This record gives sequence, structure tokens and C-alpha cells, in this order.
Amino acid sequence: MKNILIIGASSGGHLIADAIAAHKDRYNLVGLLDGDPSQHGNIVSGVEVIGNYDNLEDTIEEHRIDEVIVAIANLNKDILYKFVDVTTKSDVGLRIIPSTLEKNTHDELFHQLRQVNAADLLGRPSLALNEDIVSEGIVGKTILVTGAAGSIGSEIIRQLVKFNPKKIIALDINENDLYLLELFIRRYFKAVEFKAYISNIREIDSLIPAFNERPEMIFHAAAHKHVPLMETAPVEAIKNNILGTLNVLQMTAEYAVDTFVLISSDKAVNPTNVMGATKRFAEKLTALYSQLADGKYMSVRFGNVLGSKGSVIPIFKTLIEEGRDLTVTHPDTTRYFMTIPEAAQLVIEVGCRGQGNDLFMLDMGEPIKIMELAEQVIKLSGLTQGRDIKIIITGLRPGEKLHEELFYEPDNVERIENTKILWAKNSEIITIDLKKLQSELENKVYIDQPRAFLKSYVESYQWDEQE
Repeated sequence: MKNILIIGASSGGHLIADAIAAHKDRYNLVGLLDGDPSQHGNIVSGVEVIGNYDNLEDTIEEHRIDEVIVAIANLNKDILYKFVDVTTKSDVGLRIIPSTLEKNTHDELFHQLRQVNAADLLGRPSLALNEDIVSEGIVGKTILVTGAAGSIGSEIIRQLVKFNPKKIIALDINENDLYLLELFIRRYFKAVEFKAYISNIREIDSLIPAFNERPEMIFHAAAHKHVPLMETAPVEAIKNNILGTLNVLQMTAEYAVDTFVLISSDKAVNPTNVMGATKRFAEKLTALYSQLADGKYMSVRFGNVLGSKGSVIPIFKTLIEEGRDLTVTHPDTTRYFMTIPEAAQLVIEVGCRGQGNDLFMLDMGEPIKIMELAEQVIKLSGLTQGRDIKIIITGLRPGEKLHEELFYEPDNVERIENTKILWAKNSEIITIDLKKLQSELENKVYIDQPRAFLKSYVESYQWDEQE
């Protein structure tokens, strides 16, 4: 039988304590710790709040604790780090309740406890969704999500269905993950009509069946996003991120869709790589359609998304599991980070708030050093840097920046009410000749000199190599 200690005697602690009381055959709840002295001595589910969590190490030793459960969401990262240090040193388990964004209403909270991960150490509270605004914008709507099988697209759908849309249209070329997403939605959200379409956004005719469902709102998440790969395959990046986006925009206008939201990237600001340049190109196309069509067209820029496929944390974890050293391109490299649920909820709220020709970004706090992130992942894995595993500096890759930027004109950025959503006033008049562009894409003029093609439309794009 495991001896359990809970940190946090408020609502989360009560819920976990009640759940443990229902599993007395497997768990023995020794007590709770809380930073608020007024909680000390209180009884929770028949168990006492026995002191302050500053005394965690002594409490673990005195009561022979096997596992510590942190029942405080969005805990200060420095305090959480101390818990990681103490439990690692004491060789006891450490789990944490999910954030509000991560909670699954279908499972008991006790069964959603998870290991502490790097996302918990971002050092800022999670984005709080304005449920009133989102509910008003989503209830009863027919919504299309491209790239629906990906990390962001699938999470957007998982968040959308909580607000009772009429129909979700999920479009992707990845049949396996799209099928798994369909199974999840049909299992837990039977009241929402769900239509899955295998489609390639590069081929406009393949979009027709999905658009015949008459979507009222579109979240365009389909894209190639991996910076180093796109440096070696710029033509594919142009086909997917520019031609594909143009196809979806054209269909959006033809079918008189009310709202279009482009998922963009902070790498679109003064881009030094192909992926960033194609995303900036897509932003400009979205702004152009805002000028030409009747609907509301807007873009949302993301920082790096923790936990998404191909992102740094899963790569670090895989290397550790394989017993390999971690690689970091430069000791001073920094990036802005957000979690997958934050990214999805930001997109949804923006879609409900935006009025057209808008550009949004999440206030992600201070950028984080990749080196520090690597050190955190090593520690969270119960390893010691230098003894069990090393961090090797490999040098910046082609097209990679030392530091990312968020906006072209920071002085023109405003905060939306009291939220963490930032809005960039977009006064730029886009003058792209669509007929010329469509002819160039149709005739594949970008094949021989893809970077020069990008530069002709994205003036801020810079690259080092010669074509």
C-alpha cells in the first residue's frame, strides 16, 4: 500500500483526498501540506493538514512517503522546482493535477494525475478562456478545421466540441490520426455531428466535399512547420503553406464563409527561414482576402508549442529514453513557448473575437532558454547532467535565429481587455496581384528559385545561402 502526501489543501486537494478515500485498499493518505498557515490543523476527508510544504523533505522522511501529489494548478515554477528537487533526492514519486485547460470532464480527476513536465515550468499562469464569448461564437455553428489530425488541429476540435457546435468538419490527409480523432469525438461528444474528410489542400477540387457542408467558421491549421526540413524542401513548403492556404482562402470566399482564422508563427516576423517566409506569405494572403471578401479573415501567431509533434520536448524525451545525449544548437538560444491547450484556446477565442484583417498573439511571458529547458527535462527524468547525460552544443542550423520576434511594429500592439491576447493593428494595404500569383503557382515558376520567389512577395525575408 502506497503512503500518499498531498500538497495543497484547497479545492484540488479536497478532490484528490476524496478520491484516495475511495481507494483505501491501495492508497494510504498520510496528510496534506499547505503554504497557508490558516489551513494547518484542518481535517480534509478525515486526514489532517499537517504543516507547510516548506517542510516537504522532513515530512517525506518522517512518514515514509511513497508518492507526493501536487494539487495546486499553475503553481509558481520556482516552488514546483523545489518539489522536483526534494522528491528526486528522496526517491519518491511526484504527480500533479492537470491545469484547467487540460482537464477531461469524462474522467475522475484522480485518474488524470500526471508526471510533472517542462510545460509546468513555463513560469506563468495558463491562458484563461473567456467562455461567454466563445460559447456565443461557437454554439450551433458548423466549423471546418484543416490539419485536423495534427497536434494543434485535433486539440482545437477537442476544445470546440465542449461548446456544442452543430457540426465539426475535420479535414486532413493523415487518415490514421483523423480516424482516431473521429473515434474520440463519437465516443464522448455524440451530440455533435462529426464529418471527416481525407483531402489535400494543395488540390482545390479535393476541398469541395468539405466546403459543401457549408462551414460558417474555418480554422486553417494545415501546414508544413518543421524549420530544418523546410530549408531542404522549400518547394514543398511553398506548395503546402502558400498554394494550400490560397486554395482554402479561395474556397472560403466562394462559399461566403463568415470567419477564417490562419494559424501562423512567430517565425513569420523578419523571417530567416523558408517556413517563416511561407507563413508570412500566408498572413499577407489572409490580409488580402480581408480586403477583397466579405468575411472576417484573421491570423494568429504562435510561439513554439510544447508537446506538439516534432517540438523540442518530445525530441529531448526520446533522446533520454534511448540513452543519448541532448543536443542544443546554441547556449543562448531562446524561444517563446505555449502549451497545446493554450494554443488551441487562443485560436478559438480569437476566432470569436476578431473582426477581420486582425493579427493576434498570446502574451507568452519571457522567452525561455533552450539550454535551461534541456536541463529541466534531464532533472524531471530523474537524471544528473554531466554524470548520466550530457548537453552537446551543435551550432545554429540553416535559417535558425538566436532569438525570435513577435511583431513587426511592437508599438502598435494592444492587449485585448484584461486577457493575455495581444492584438496588432494592421493598417498595411496588401497589393498582391492574385491573377499573377495564381499563374506563377500554376506554372510552378518557384521550382528553380524558391527563395527568390518568396523574397519577391515577402520583402522582410532574408537568407544566408546562395541558390
